[in-house]
Amino acid sequence: MSLTARVSCSMLSCFGEEGPPSLEYIQAKDLFPPKELVKEEENLQVPFTVLQGEGVEFLGRATDALIAISNYRLHIKFKDSVINVPLRMIDSVESRDMFQLHIACKDSKVVRCHFSTFKQCQEWLSRLSRATARPAKPEDLFAFAYHAWCLGLTEEDQHTHLCQPGEHIRCRQEAELARMGFDLQNVWRVSHINSNYKLCPSYP
Repeated sequence: MSLTARVSCSMLSCFGEEGPPSLEYIQAKDLFPPKELVKEEENLQVPFTVLQGEGVEFLGRATDALIAISNYRLHIKFKDSVINVPLRMIDSVESRDMFQLHIACKDSKVVRCHFSTFKQCQEWLSRLSRATARPAKPEDLFAFAYHAWCLGLTEEDQHTHLCQPGEHIRCRQEAELARMGFDLQNVWRVSHINSNYKLCPSYP
């Protein structure tokens, strides 16, 4: 059952058979409410602009950086550089030399972050391990929160077009395949064999 169907069913049980028939009556903040921000210091400010549906959950200081974890990314702001890593891009997280977080990414990038105490390093290791754990259900993926929050935007708002169905989605996919060098005229072709998700559960 899809997320929309599940929410609609639960609404019927709450409102009765004459209750609201769709998601029009539920706001994104009710479906995907942001978690309360945990700050290690009261005066700390989130150092980046959040996306629709993104909520920063932890904010603190490493030895030489500001570190934050949201429901979408790990953000580390050093004095001269910034690292932004989507949580689903992180392959493994471990503690090394007692005070260092060693973060290996799926694109072979390695991120290291040092802390002043062993306790603080372990706390951030625990936070990041929970944030990168396999989601319990598909709706826990950031894409669902992002889409829900984008639906309430106007046409002028940034990224709104990403959540609107239409021909532009297929054209963008074909442009991306061409950018990566796929020969769609000979060796490769776009197939709709999985349009009903029976061949593979992840991509249509």
